[in-house]
Amino acid sequence: MRIINLWFGLLGLRSSKMRSALTTLGIIIGIGAVIIVVSLGSGLRRYTEKQLEDMSSGIVEARAMEVYGPPMMMESRVVVSDKAMLEGMGPMGPTIQNPLDDTDVEALRRLATKVNGVAPIYETWAQAIYQGEYAPTGQIMGVTDDFLHVYKRELLHGRFISDYDEHIAAPVLVIDEQLSKQIFGAGVNPVGEVIRIAGQALAQNYTIVGVLSSPGDSWTRTSGTLLIPLRTAHLRLAQPGSPKINMLAMRVDSRDTDEREYAVAQIATILRARRGTTPGAPESFNVWDTLAWSEQQTQIIQIITLVLSLIAGISLIVGSIGLMNIMLVGVSERTAEIGVRRAMGARRGDILGQFLAEAVLLSLLGGLLGLGLGVAGSQLASNLIEQLKGMVSVTPDIVIIAVGISSVVGILAGLYPAWHAALLQPTEALRHA
Repeated sequence: MRIINLWFGLLGLRSSKMRSALTTLGIIIGIGAVIIVVSLGSGLRRYTEKQLEDMSSGIVEARAMEVYGPPMMMESRVVVSDKAMLEGMGPMGPTIQNPLDDTDVEALRRLATKVNGVAPIYETWAQAIYQGEYAPTGQIMGVTDDFLHVYKRELLHGRFISDYDEHIAAPVLVIDEQLSKQIFGAGVNPVGEVIRIAGQALAQNYTIVGVLSSPGDSWTRTSGTLLIPLRTAHLRLAQPGSPKINMLAMRVDSRDTDEREYAVAQIATILRARRGTTPGAPESFNVWDTLAWSEQQTQIIQIITLVLSLIAGISLIVGSIGLMNIMLVGVSERTAEIGVRRAMGARRGDILGQFLAEAVLLSLLGGLLGLGLGVAGSQLASNLIEQLKGMVSVTPDIVIIAVGISSVVGILAGLYPAWHAALLQPTEALRHA
């Protein structure tokens, strides 16, 4: 495209300022809407990933399967009393045929090369009481000192459960910062306070030795949970005959999907070998990667963002149609100009370049103004939405996409009007003028 054609294009835009401004308005709104939607969608995805990461810590969990029904008891001819049935321990209650135990923990620590830490956990429920009032929690987790490393948690006050606490089954507990605020109030260090836990029909005193720091406002594995030594939970709170461990939490540092799938397969293989499970036989445990669910949620957000972007892109289509119409009107109004230029020796390519330059310049101008609108709108929206503060940003790829889309829209919308103008014969153009 010659410089003279670009100059004529600028003169054409200058001669009809209002028409040019109205033409770019659709492009501005379309580009701005797309940038705002994509930026907010990216911010929402980052916020969701952070929340899910804080919630799960990328842990791989293994649980023994619960079996319902009477088959095992029928085979062993065990007679269960009515009282036991009412307490959920009868034939129709859940039972674990092959529970997890310490040997599983040791086997995974020695053989699972992709695992960086194994934390055995016993989960149960019991009523917690502080100063004669029920505490807003009933969830109890029996853990070892491995829990702190596996879940990557930090202490706000005091200390965590030690090997000595585990060895003597000490009546000590660690609580979460959020639960501490609910029970004792904000800014209070509750270390040394005593909470009574009613287990096995007997309320016992437990001394708080530590408080875990909460990662922002995210829900975590310990939110509203009382952590006590694993052996303490088994001796003081577990029902007779219940397994000592009902979950294994394993830390897998890699965030690569293939490596995590390999880690899950490795864990399952070790547990199958430990139980002598033959190929094709049903497994007596479940292995679940918590980040797999996180990836599904992220994909859903990406799909929603894509759909909203397509909807916002409709305004771009409308704007391009408007640009084409305006350019066609401009060709009709400037027939005399085209005839004069052709009579003075301008070629069809020059006329084509002139009107195509006008369309591209209008689109680029609309794209730049739309980019400014998108940046300002994204920042305003992120400031108004508390959860997205610091999460929304207009990245260079979004800028490139915005400029590229505006250029393509200008070329496509201006191509037909420019070609129509180039086909006008000089004599016919002058006669119609």
